[in-house]
Amino acid sequence: MKNNKDGKLTIISLPIGNLKDITIRALEELQSSDLIFCEDKRITIKLLNHYNISNKLMSYNEHSDRSTREFIINQINKGKSISLVSDAGTPLISDPGYKLIRELKEKNLTVTSCPGPSSPITAITLAGLPTDKFFFSGFLPVKSKARKDYLLKIKNIESTIIFFESPNRIVKSLETILEIFGDRNIAICRELTKKFEEVITLKVSEAIKNLSSRDNIKGEIVIVIEGEVKKDKSQNLEAILKDALKSMSLSDAAKEISNYTNFSKKEVYNAALVLKDRKNES
Repeated sequence: MKNNKDGKLTIISLPIGNLKDITIRALEELQSSDLIFCEDKRITIKLLNHYNISNKLMSYNEHSDRSTREFIINQINKGKSISLVSDAGTPLISDPGYKLIRELKEKNLTVTSCPGPSSPITAITLAGLPTDKFFFSGFLPVKSKARKDYLLKIKNIESTIIFFESPNRIVKSLETILEIFGDRNIAICRELTKKFEEVITLKVSEAIKNLSSRDNIKGEIVIVIEGEVKKDKSQNLEAILKDALKSMSLSDAAKEISNYTNFSKKEVYNAALVLKDRKNES
C-alpha cells in the first residue's frame, strides 16, 4: 500500500500530575487526532474530559501485539492522524512503544513528537544534585537479589542516577542502595507537580530514617542519587580501616566508614577481611 504523506503518528506528552501542565500544541494535536492510543483508557479519559476532547480512544500498552501495530500502520497509510500518549509524562520513557516507532520508521512513515512533562527531568531539576550528566534507569528490579546484582553493576557510574520506585518498596530499596552505593547524597521526589509534592535531599541513611518513621507513604516516587565520586575512591581505604579498627569492631568500622566515604559497607567489610588474612599470614 502506498504511504500517504498526510498520515502520521504524534508522540504526545501529558501532565505527570497537575492537569495544567500541558502545552497548547498538545491540546491541538489531541483535538485533531483521528485516533488516540493510550495505556489505560480510564486514566486518559479524565484528561480528555477535562479539556472537552472527545476523540476515539484505543489501547496501546505492554500487552499490545503486532496486530495492534499493524492496525496503526494501516491507519497512517490511509492518511489518518494518530496520537500516542502514556498515562502520564512522555511516552516510551519506561513505557511501551519503541517497537511501534521502530516499525513506523522502517516503513518511512511520519513520526513526530509533541514534547512536554517528564518526571525524571522534573525530579533532577528539583533534587539539588549535579545535572550536567545523568543516567536514567527506570524501575529497580523487584526481587532482592536481582536488585542487589543490578546496583552492583551500575555503582561505579559517575553521573547522577535516576530511578522510579513504588511507596511499598522504597525503604527496602534505599537500604540496598546504602549497602551497595554507600551513604551518598540522594533526593526522594514524591507526588511531583501535585498538591502534596515533596522533595527531600539528604544522605541515604537519613532518607531511610525519615521514611521509616512514616505510617503510610503514598504517591509516585522518583529517586535521584549522586554518582560515584572519584575523590573518595582516591582515599586509602586500608589506612582508614587500620585506624578505625583500633577502637571498634569490624562491623562497626564498616558502617562508620561507609557513612563518611563513598565506599559501601560491603567494600569496607571485604577490605577488612583481606587485612585480617594478611595479618594472620604474617
